[in-house]
Amino acid sequence: MRKADLPAAASELLTARERRESEKLVTDWEQEKRSLGDALALMTLDVSAMSGPKWAHRFVIAVRPVVEDSSLLFYGPRLASLWELPETPDHSIPMTAQLPTRYLPVFTKGCIAAILSSVAVRMQGAVERDDGEQELYRAAFVRLSLDSNRVQHFVLGAFNCRVAGTPFAGSA
Repeated sequence: MRKADLPAAASELLTARERRESEKLVTDWEQEKRSLGDALALMTLDVSAMSGPKWAHRFVIAVRPVVEDSSLLFYGPRLASLWELPETPDHSIPMTAQLPTRYLPVFTKGCIAAILSSVAVRMQGAVERDDGEQELYRAAFVRLSLDSNRVQHFVLGAFNCRVAGTPFAGSA
């Protein structure tokens, strides 16, 4: 569901807080892009820093030609907790088998849009949970490739969600 399709109260909740996890990611990416030019790539990531609090809601996906076969290379501890994933990603299991079903369209569209775009892709909306509750989410997806013509791409992103009526975890 697009923001425009959300009930007025839910739309206000989505825009009320500043410095969301996804916006922090976009700001960091824009700073890196200014310092490195347009050559932002997976190799510029500082893997040793990927354990700090800034990485709690972030992820890196190896996007394959068939997006459904893509792999989660990295995800932060808060994201693992939100989705009840193991602490360490299993790269042999496709992303689609690990994500909650309600978020498969978000991640599929986000990865495709990021690969086709030179700008950060922002997504927010609401999904229906199995228990009938509505869950609000925010996400950002950024392509991490030197060459847009590559067969395999990498996408850096951030994701956060909450049940409607509760505060976003980790938001400042």
